[in-house]
Amino acid sequence: MATDIDKFVHDQLSVWPAVAAKYRALKSTRTRTLPYGGILVTLQSNPGRLPIFDHGCPLCEENYMEHQHTLPFEGRKGRKYNILVNRAPIFPNHLVITRDVHVPQTIWHRFPDMLDLAASLDGYLVFYNSPKSGTTVPGHAHFQACPKGYMPLERAAERLLRDVSAGRQTEDMEFVASVRDAELYHYKKFHRGIFMLRALTPKSMAKMFYRLLDCLNLLTEDTEPRFNALAYCSEGEYRAVVTIRSANSKPGCYYAKGEKHFSISPGAAEMAGFVVVPEPEDFDRLNADVLKEIYNDVTISEEDEKRLLWRLVRTQPRIEVGIVHQKEIRFEIISDGAGPQTVSYREGKIDYNGMLYDELVFEAVTISTLFAEPSFIIYREDGEERFAGTLKFIVDAGKVCAVNIIGAEDYLMSVVSTSGARDLKSQAIGTRQWLMAQVGLRHAHKAAMGGPGLENTPSLVTWLEHRPEEEKKAEDTPAHLRFDVCASEHCRPYYGITDKADAAVRSAIDETWGQL
Repeated sequence: MATDIDKFVHDQLSVWPAVAAKYRALKSTRTRTLPYGGILVTLQSNPGRLPIFDHGCPLCEENYMEHQHTLPFEGRKGRKYNILVNRAPIFPNHLVITRDVHVPQTIWHRFPDMLDLAASLDGYLVFYNSPKSGTTVPGHAHFQACPKGYMPLERAAERLLRDVSAGRQTEDMEFVASVRDAELYHYKKFHRGIFMLRALTPKSMAKMFYRLLDCLNLLTEDTEPRFNALAYCSEGEYRAVVTIRSANSKPGCYYAKGEKHFSISPGAAEMAGFVVVPEPEDFDRLNADVLKEIYNDVTISEEDEKRLLWRLVRTQPRIEVGIVHQKEIRFEIISDGAGPQTVSYREGKIDYNGMLYDELVFEAVTISTLFAEPSFIIYREDGEERFAGTLKFIVDAGKVCAVNIIGAEDYLMSVVSTSGARDLKSQAIGTRQWLMAQVGLRHAHKAAMGGPGLENTPSLVTWLEHRPEEEKKAEDTPAHLRFDVCASEHCRPYYGITDKADAAVRSAIDETWGQL
């Protein structure tokens, strides 16, 4: 597609004199480099970067300028885009890739489209500004692209990720986390909040990317975290750089008066070390001290960066919750699209679609560092309940028992939210202590029995009944033998994912994660 892009840009500029003049001006624009944070930052004096919007949304087709042409690109699930030549360029062949309908700027569900663009635009870098993080048109979803090699942070990422791919060690970044075929690294130079990703497939890259975003704090007025992202393909891999932003859309110097004023509004390019200076008088006096102030103002704080890194590596133990005992249970696995299904008790086993099972498991991946999303539904007479994690069916006391295998912190989200407690943090810690005691008691009991395994319930009951009286102390016996806790008042009321698990509950559990 790169050949088509080159021809498209050439043809477009040949019939669009006003914008062609801006691209010609790029060839003679003033630039200089400035060492900062271990990177050689590029400064570009670019008065042509000042907005030239006429009226309405400049990315909607009805507002395209005279002579403006498009090249189509189709994303995932039928999403369509128009590739445009940027009206106010920073780079040669500077492109805007915009949705063909007016929808807000957001990366949710669209990061795979960004990766597909990177794969299609050979030799190009695709970049994205989240709302309030450098985009001038937050009301219309779009990406940008330019030829590779212009952004200093991109060049550093390519060098470092190539070293990692080849098995060479580097001190400039540290490994943070991985999912299947994808890895996440924290870059320790330049400015705070820089993460580099590499993956073999777009699916794995998207999982790692969204996991990073999920670990970020979301400001109440925002629709997504504040960040900038670059993506490209190299050496058979998908590679990306994400820079995490603070609550400040612009640095303090943007609003300052007199000599302290600099008209710099950082977007993806600036966060990657290519700083565009719209005002000519600012170009010569911009120095490393000013850059430090700019990056300190618009990047994530040191404290929040440490919290983010902790969220990315923390874990939560998985527990088993008995959620319902019935002769017949209706359920639905959300991801498989098969709709409601039924299991029932027959001949001492689980009847599912006419086949008999001793145990039936519908596995779901619950990322241990995050709060999980719904994975299955249990249908009851009075409605339905949604649960995260794995669904397991076992036979227990002549009925089918549905067991939810879930992260302990995800379990607490439901229990704490329905507890009615005022001090949510204390409630979270207290409930976690009780839960871990139940888990420990069950495992200790299983290990100390020296009798039949838990899977053989009749033999286990017989064995327990014939133990010496001194071994039958109630406080040494778990409330349940086939799972850790139940979902009723007997243990703690547990309703899966509920509307009551609001931001306050989430914050209380997040801030006390793992504390006993």
